[in-house]
Amino acid sequence: MGDRKKILMVDDVSLNHATARNVLEDTYDLYEADSAAKAFEMLKELEPDLILLDVVMPEMNGMEMLKKLKSIPAYKNIPVIFLTADTSPEAEVEGFQLGIVDYITKPFVPMVMKKRIETQIELSQYQKNLEESVEKKVAEMEQMYDLIAVSFAGLVESRDGVTGVHLKNTSLYFSVFISHLKEMAKYKEYLPPSVVKKACRSAPLHDVGKIAIRDAVLQKPASLSSDEFDDMKLHSVIGGELFDYLEKRIPDPEFAHIASEISKSHHERWDGSGYPYGLKGKEIPLLARIMAIVDVYDAMTSKRPYKEPISHEKTMAYIAANSGTQFDPDLVNEFLDISNVIKECLETKEEMIEKRQYFSMRDIPGNRIK
Repeated sequence: MGDRKKILMVDDVSLNHATARNVLEDTYDLYEADSAAKAFEMLKELEPDLILLDVVMPEMNGMEMLKKLKSIPAYKNIPVIFLTADTSPEAEVEGFQLGIVDYITKPFVPMVMKKRIETQIELSQYQKNLEESVEKKVAEMEQMYDLIAVSFAGLVESRDGVTGVHLKNTSLYFSVFISHLKEMAKYKEYLPPSVVKKACRSAPLHDVGKIAIRDAVLQKPASLSSDEFDDMKLHSVIGGELFDYLEKRIPDPEFAHIASEISKSHHERWDGSGYPYGLKGKEIPLLARIMAIVDVYDAMTSKRPYKEPISHEKTMAYIAANSGTQFDPDLVNEFLDISNVIKECLETKEEMIEKRQYFSMRDIPGNRIK
């Protein structure tokens, strides 16, 4: 039973479900939904190998559901076969353009239905196996990318002696927080493994734009003036524009896009009073909203030339008090729920960061940067 493939059938006609059951249940684990809404609820817990999707349904039809499936990272690669009585070339072309892999016409012909499903599952499995093989081959390269990404923190650290540590700390808190969120039903579809991996790789780069900020502002050991703060705000724009430029020029544009979103928007505020663009609520990308919380947490709990560190408890109280104004209230609730985990990271961060192999200019023997 463990190696049986899972099929999700979405159809509002009970007779079609009964027919499919007779044809498929001896070979596959068949899960049934009578509407798109119910199917999306099931997908929060179910990972089907293939979806059989009726085209004509009330409320959300098959075409509309397919568009939504393809827009959600966690579902976009699940092969979809349309179930339809419409065999017109126009309908077939529209389906294939939207991303289906095949059609099964009604009324069902058992042998044809089974063979089409078998073929598409085999093709999908072959593609998955190929992808896994490629992933194994590039494992060392992935590790190299991670090391290069986090080591940019060391380069920024050479400018001000503070930001590099901040980048490392926030990268640690970000990784812990997103690992918690990705297991939750309401975030799972937006945080598939590929996105989480690239987001964690992007996290230490969120302030990389500061490397272009002039020394008089970046290294000032006191509060910034209004004009100096305006200069400092440019770091989010500069970092975002860097990754926008790279997005069109590197083999992994999704990584650059994620890094750009985080760099640009981690100083936006839930109420729209942030910078650089004054985005509000869910206009702010989810990954940037996550970074906004851990960014402030580290800034408050860390020692700076102009302040002493604030306790974990007082920092958590500040974050809770600014829920719904500065921060996404749902994310704040989740961050508070893992308060003990975050506190443990705060207390052991030096040891944990050392294990993550961050580069620092101080690692170079004889360097003049202290």
